[in-house]
Amino acid sequence: MRISGKSGSVGSTQSVTGPKASVSPASAPISPSSATDAVQVSSAARLVAVAQEALSGVPDIRTDKVEAIKSQLDADAYNPDGEAVAEGLIKEHLAQGRHS
Repeated sequence: MRISGKSGSVGSTQSVTGPKASVSPASAPISPSSATDAVQVSSAARLVAVAQEALSGVPDIRTDKVEAIKSQLDADAYNPDGEAVAEGLIKEHLAQGRHS
């Protein structure tokens, strides 16, 4: 890329000549309709907001379930169904593939 013209140092300003338009903020009329803004939220967006608020109170980790499984592991009494675990993993993987 080539830029031609007057060379100036970085950060310097160059003057621009020509007619200047003088519009002061006080001289520009403001219409009543432009002074107010309105926001409309769809029912789906409201539903999402309610769901997010409800989920914010739910912990990410269900400590009661974790503690129950820990105690079963400590007692050597935790015997999950291997086929059910494999089926759950496959279903989760397929569901993630649809969303990505």
